[in-house]
Amino acid sequence: MDKVIDIEDRIPSLKEKRRRRTNRNFLFLLVLFLLLLAVLLYFQSPLSKVREIRVEGAGLQSEEEYIRASGIRSGDALWGFSAGEVEQSVTGLEGVEQAEVIRKDFRDVVIRVDEFETVAIIQRDSGFQPVLADGSVFAQLSGAPPSAPILAEFDEAGQLRKMVKELEKLPVSITSLISELKYSGDGSITAFMTDGYEVRGVISGFAEKMEYYPSIVAQLTEEGKGVIDLEAGVFFTSYEKIYGDGEKQSDDEEGETAEGEPDEQEINIP
Repeated sequence: MDKVIDIEDRIPSLKEKRRRRTNRNFLFLLVLFLLLLAVLLYFQSPLSKVREIRVEGAGLQSEEEYIRASGIRSGDALWGFSAGEVEQSVTGLEGVEQAEVIRKDFRDVVIRVDEFETVAIIQRDSGFQPVLADGSVFAQLSGAPPSAPILAEFDEAGQLRKMVKELEKLPVSITSLISELKYSGDGSITAFMTDGYEVRGVISGFAEKMEYYPSIVAQLTEEGKGVIDLEAGVFFTSYEKIYGDGEKQSDDEEGETAEGEPDEQEINIP
């Protein structure tokens, strides 16, 4: 036979459950109130304000220019701006490939900038203009030339872009040996190397052939300095055979050669 529990015996347990439920609701409301109060105090305190703005990766533009473009100032609300909108504004600057905005150390903002690589430079009367990996010429002049080949007489924008694409394909070990690239029309170029050689070729396929430059030069250790012709095959002619005195011509004398056709040495490449 089932035991019958009197309602009076149930009342204490019902009261205890109701009391515990009431306490839980009160505790929840208290925690919620304290959280809201903490959030309110946080946004009213200096802890929610931007303390410092740092720029990483600046080279073409100054750090001040990137900060100006971001629109963020010290003392602004740390959560009062959209990181995506700031990134879009910074990316709109000349020479910027992409940007990232990070809130860091609770109060600081870091703007990380990824600029297009400088693959060459153009020398002007008042300074140097970087030629970027996207084929554009950076508008601002710099007083000191970056470590990149100088492009001369590339007045045709299309040929300039083609040359930039070729340079991008080359490893730094090769581009660092190129002092200057001079355009002579019809896609032909002359590369003046830091090790004293002169390389003549065409823009199309220049990178593919120049990858063999170290092995080509290694075969010329006893030949002296001269011209390496990459236009059709690989041929070498010493300056002595071209100019008669073993020295390179000056720009005013370019095109004048000694009597007779210079002897050429064919070079084998791997």
